[in-house]
Parts: sequence; structure tokens; C-alpha cells
Amino acid sequence: MSAEIYFASAKQLVTRIKQKQISCTELIQVYLDRLTDINPKLNALVQTLSPEKALQQARYADEKLAKNQAIGPLHGLPISIKDCCKVKDFIITKGSMGFHFLPTEDATVVDRLKTAGAIVIGISNVPEFNIAYETDNDRYGKTFNPYDLTRTPGGSSGGEAAIIAAGGSTFGLGTDAGGSVRQPAHNTGIASLKPTHGLLPNTGKLPYDGGLLNSLTTYGPMARFVDDLILTLPVLAGSDRYKNTTRINFKSLRIAFYMDNAIVKPDEDTLRTIKAVVNSLQTEVAQLEEHCPPHLPELYSLISETFFLKGDKGLGIKMLLNQLSVKNPSSLVKEFLAIARRCEFSTTELNQRLRRLEQLRLVLEKFFTDYDLIICPVAATPAKQHGRSFIEGRDFSYLSIYNFTGWPTATVRCGTSLEGLPIGIQISAKPWQDMTALGLAKKLETLLGGWQAPPLFP
Repeated sequence: MSAEIYFASAKQLVTRIKQKQISCTELIQVYLDRLTDINPKLNALVQTLSPEKALQQARYADEKLAKNQAIGPLHGLPISIKDCCKVKDFIITKGSMGFHFLPTEDATVVDRLKTAGAIVIGISNVPEFNIAYETDNDRYGKTFNPYDLTRTPGGSSGGEAAIIAAGGSTFGLGTDAGGSVRQPAHNTGIASLKPTHGLLPNTGKLPYDGGLLNSLTTYGPMARFVDDLILTLPVLAGSDRYKNTTRINFKSLRIAFYMDNAIVKPDEDTLRTIKAVVNSLQTEVAQLEEHCPPHLPELYSLISETFFLKGDKGLGIKMLLNQLSVKNPSSLVKEFLAIARRCEFSTTELNQRLRRLEQLRLVLEKFFTDYDLIICPVAATPAKQHGRSFIEGRDFSYLSIYNFTGWPTATVRCGTSLEGLPIGIQISAKPWQDMTALGLAKKLETLLGGWQAPPLFP
């Protein structure tokens, strides 16, 4: 009975709550018990709401329902939030020994989730400063992939992905500047959305990053099922503009797909998954054409060096470490600094780089005029062994282009490696067409299976 609850979709659970088939108190207790069982093995949530407070909030939600008071679309759902976002009364650290912040208010997106009835039961682990495609830090330690404990769930929203995939949270909220909700979703077989940039309020992230990278960053919902992304997106956006727009005429869709970005060729399992996606859509859409966007190798280099390495030989990170009195940063930060030391350019070159990036943005927009959606891999491989995210960093070169363009990009599981690891794909739509991307993700989830319970955590 418990597995039926903790592996159910958020949409199903809300319906059962409203129909009084299960109480909010019963639901929270199931998830508290589940966390007690799985979180010590995964190290996915680094802080949890005390059982007393969780049950108190659940009882209050039950009282509202009993009095027939107005309730929100997420009423009574236990959720989790990434450790870089203001959540009142939870300590926010961004995985660093030097950062310790106790917010007195919620980020706008968190406030919207709570107002809709959700109950935040925990804060999820990240790499220090959200700096890597895996989740490990000296403050809380390493997070493990529920499909294979020798593998990483990814990063930087790795704790979020792991706890959702294993049935410890109904859905969660991450952030994405270069693939940080999409790559962990791919690694753990769940669904995610990097929304159109500007759709969600970008306030309430800590520390206050700002700068160039902020233009690539957005909050993004993560869940086991696409239906739950569709359920939560209007709440997060603070608008009903997307209601009922998942009724898509698939027969009119024009789709471009590519299997190889000319930077790193995917492994055979990933290629097989993309081919299965293409085969499943052959009779479902109007046009399906293999066509890769131009200039991807140049774009990858420009984006990586300009927005992430920043051309200052790592000085910005060193200054942050000094400000926080961190004398011995985590191994992932040290790896990043070793790479950043080799990247240096002047403000004159920075302006030239930004000018070239704007030229390439126009080229990409022109490419997209002939299509409604673009499909491609999330990464060149399934989840990696711990400690490989920088060594094999080019394998993630399929991600950052869609932060640069700001296009909404959904991720959904569409295959499985020979070793039993999940494989997701990316679906990108034009700006403000987030529900079109989610609509196709829902279709592929139906055709190819989507999330599957991890055998290690039944």
C-alpha cells in the first residue's frame, strides 16, 4: 500500500486527497517513513522538516478540507527544494562549509508552491556552489544514484533528482544554468523542465550570484511524471496562461532531431534511445527531420569559457572563498579552479565574445523558424561514476546551448542502458511554448515508458 502512495503521481495524490480517499496526515506519514528508509542510503536530503512540524502542517491541511475551505492545486503534497533557494526556517548553504543562511522569507517560487498547498519536507544536496555535474561536498557529503550507488545522480540538482526518483518527494524545485535540472533528471529517469527564461521569477537564490551566469539561470520543476510538471508550472509561473494548452495537434508538429552535436558522439545506448524516439514519432507528427543546429562546437566553447569560466583564471571563485573564509574548498571546486586557471581574456575580448554570441543567437533563431520542436540527447552517456564530471565534461555539451537561447526544454526518460541506467532526451520548444515541449514529453512518456521505479529502492 505504501509503495502505491509514494510512487504515485502528484496529480493522482491531489485527486485522492480532494476525494478524501487519503488524508494529508496519512500522506505525510507515508513520506516521513519513506525518508527514514531511503535517505540514509542516498544522502539526498540534507535537512528535513521535523515529523512534529510536518504532521502539524498536514493536520491543518486536513482541517481546511473538512471545513470545505478553498484549497490549492497542490494541497497537502510533500515536496523538496534545492539547497540554494530561500525556504523560510531552513538553513541554506549551497553545499559550502562557509555559507550558513537562515531565511526569514521564502523565494517567490517557493511561496507560490506553499500558497498552492504544498508542504516543504526537506532541502536537497548540491555540489559546493552548484559548480559540477555531480553532487558531492565537504559539508554534507556525496549523494548516490538510486539506480546504481556507484553512480552519481548528477548535478547540480542531484539531491533533488535522487530523492524524487526513489519516491521520497512528490516533486521538487531545482535551478538550471547549464543543465542542472535536465542532466540529473536524465541520470535518474525522472522528468524535468527548464522553462522559458523569464517565465518564473528568478529571485531568492543564494548566494547572490548575479553577473553573466544569471542570464542563463532559471528555476525548474522536477518530478517522476510529466503530468506533475504540467500541474506545477502554472503555479510557479503565477499565471493561468498555460491551462489546457497541452491539447496539441501532434499531426501538425514539425520536429528537427540530432544525435550528434559534432563535439562528442553519444554512446550506443544513448544513440539507440534517440532512434527509438524517432521511430515512435514517425507516424505521430507532420515532419521529422534530422537536422543539427549550426555552430554547436563554437557555441559550446564560447558559452563555457565566457559564462562559466569567465576568463578571470578563477579569481571570482577565489574571492568568494576568501569572503566565506573557506581555506580548503571541496574537491569539485578545486577541479573547477584547475580548469579555470587556464582561461583568461580581457574585457575587450569579452565584448567580442558577447558580440559573436549575439550573432550566433540570431542564427539559431533562424534555424528554429522551420520547426516547432528540437529533440536531442541530454548527455553523451547515462549516469557516470562518481568523480568523473570534470574529467568527462564535454559529454554534457548538449545542454548549455538551451540556457543560452532561453528556450524551454523538457527532459523525459525514453530508454535504458544495458546496465539498467535511465536515459532521457531533451525536447526544446520556442519561447513561451513550454507546454508544447511538455505535451510531446507526455506523448513520449506514454509511448516509451517514462520513469520506472529503481530496483534498489522498491
